[in-house]
Amino acid sequence: MSLLDDARKRINEVDAQMADLFEQRMQAVEDVIRYKVEHQMDVLDTGREKDVLKRNMGLIKQDKYKDSYLAFMEDMLKISKDYQKSVIYHDTVGYQGVQGAFSHIASEKVFPYRKKRNFASFEDVFQAVCQNEIAYGVIPFENSFTGEVGEVLDLLLRYDVYIQQIYDLKISQNLLGVKGATLQDIKQVYSKDQAIYQSKQFLEGRGYELIPYPNTALAAEYVAKQNDKTKAAIAAKENAELYGLDILAEDINTSEQNTTRFIIIGKKLVKEGNRFSMIFTAKHEAGALVKAMEVISKHGFNMESIKSRSIKNKPWAYYFYVEIDGNLQDTKVVELLMEMNEVCEDVKLLGAYTKESRDEK
Repeated sequence: MSLLDDARKRINEVDAQMADLFEQRMQAVEDVIRYKVEHQMDVLDTGREKDVLKRNMGLIKQDKYKDSYLAFMEDMLKISKDYQKSVIYHDTVGYQGVQGAFSHIASEKVFPYRKKRNFASFEDVFQAVCQNEIAYGVIPFENSFTGEVGEVLDLLLRYDVYIQQIYDLKISQNLLGVKGATLQDIKQVYSKDQAIYQSKQFLEGRGYELIPYPNTALAAEYVAKQNDKTKAAIAAKENAELYGLDILAEDINTSEQNTTRFIIIGKKLVKEGNRFSMIFTAKHEAGALVKAMEVISKHGFNMESIKSRSIKNKPWAYYFYVEIDGNLQDTKVVELLMEMNEVCEDVKLLGAYTKESRDEK
């Protein structure tokens, strides 16, 4: 047996031992998870991590291996934390805003029995999904009256998540005031700018001062805390009960068909569904966008929608979001994606989901 063969044999034997020890370690992690759940402890324990690294580094006798072993242990601790998060937070759903916000309402509709966790921004939700702090994120994607949420398109481009489901929530905007207030008392109206715009027809000519607020639920909470009959909020009916307010006017949104589409994001690519979507950037050459459209048409797919969005920090550069009627498991989709990668600068598959037809709703 040569020196190389002997070395490889020993490596294989050590790898087998390490595989067994890895399973033993992860079984111990399972006990850690049970304890943390029972005692409502956080996954991250910085002090414990420092102690583990310091103690284990002392076990390495040869200095030339210490940097590599440190990297190995840091990877091992990350694997442990990620696994703990995936188990502890496997049934947790995240949304942006506060209780009573439309994102919270949509979360309750889609996941009525799962734990909910709110975040300050859309990006916080995306990051939490990527870091295994939540299993799913419920994010507003577009409104039938005011259009798409551009920031969300940017985040879909930047973060390694997939759209796993879509949910259409009919939006009912309502004017909420403190107990005993009337429409004649109101002087100032607080709400998210989109909600104010959606209620434009109702608000016109009433002389109200319209004051934008971060979101509808926070506006309702603010009005309740102020306890001032001259202040009102535009928000969902659920906020009246939540914050002890009266509904001064119901369904004030201009369009009766006012609907917000929410996307449910997760880390796993779900291939089942009758729709799929992607983001691509066209090459910097004449007719590049036309070529991409021709590829989609050539493979027999119907493009349900297309949206363009400027790329941050790249003047006059754009990416395109397209939703396509088709099943990801169809072999034609594989061929489509391969050819799209040839004619486009970048292509990112966003996921598959089922979209009901108008007749099914």
